[in-house]
Amino acid sequence: MTNNRGTSRFFDYDGPVHYIDYGGKPDGPLVVCVHGLGGSALSFNLIADLLAAECRIYAVDLVGHGRTPVLGRSATVGENRRVVDHFLRNVVGEPAVLIGNSMGGLIALLQAAQRPQSTAGLVLIGPALPLTGLVLKDFRRALEFVVLATPGVGTAVVSLWTRFASAERQVGRMLRLVARDPSRIPDEFRHAAAALAEERRRLPGNPNALVQAARSVVFVVSSPWYAAQLEGVSAPVLLIHGQHDRLVSIRQAEASAQRFDSWRFEVMDHVGHVPQLEDPGLVAATILEWMFEESPEVAAGAEEAEPAEIVVDVREKSRR
Repeated sequence: MTNNRGTSRFFDYDGPVHYIDYGGKPDGPLVVCVHGLGGSALSFNLIADLLAAECRIYAVDLVGHGRTPVLGRSATVGENRRVVDHFLRNVVGEPAVLIGNSMGGLIALLQAAQRPQSTAGLVLIGPALPLTGLVLKDFRRALEFVVLATPGVGTAVVSLWTRFASAERQVGRMLRLVARDPSRIPDEFRHAAAALAEERRRLPGNPNALVQAARSVVFVVSSPWYAAQLEGVSAPVLLIHGQHDRLVSIRQAEASAQRFDSWRFEVMDHVGHVPQLEDPGLVAATILEWMFEESPEVAAGAEEAEPAEIVVDVREKSRR
């Protein structure tokens, strides 16, 4: 299956896992993108072509997200970290530059801490970082997240919303939540996201998976264990955060940037939680500058990846 931004493929990891192969420069650095809670591989559609001029680009749909069905699997942070690890080991090769947005940044950090040989560098975009307390303006979003993560209640809310709200309304609400100015996000992305939302109605287990993933994120970011894990990250890090992010307080990014002064920290003052959708040109340019000029060892390390390309077509299995 193809779209105007890449080719859809599947590999098998206790069931079908979907990813997008965006192609790119054959001998360029390997880049693997990991989306956030409630997102999908489409979250990187707008920067994929820009990065592909210099890199090889892939994006994974985590369990219970995008086109990856649940099929009895867990959607926790830990299990999805293992999905990413399998993808690197057995499908595209390693080491890779991991680009993670929100929950995807959390997963990328844990992958780098637990298997440092798999990670040439990290680009963290509005990542879920260790909690440093909430400011007042975060309260409403925090309350919504608590409701989502509550067993029974969260599943019921998500089930009702996905069943009765049109795909267009679902996408519109999501963009109002994550973007400072949703009107800046092109119709191309809206149409692709709406088509995916309509497709996801036919996949069982998605509401439970979203709640399970949300609960897992809350547990991890509030755990001292997560803060300790960050000490094991040896890969170079580029941290990008939107000044108007309403989901992840910029205080968390500032605290981590102060704690790890080797990280490059970029605040984009005109965007929210998804800078790669709100200003893809600036985000891609920042990533490429960091990768090739400021930290050339990142690009050199990712160019050493040995592609495995053990791709299993499980599309028939995914329809069961």
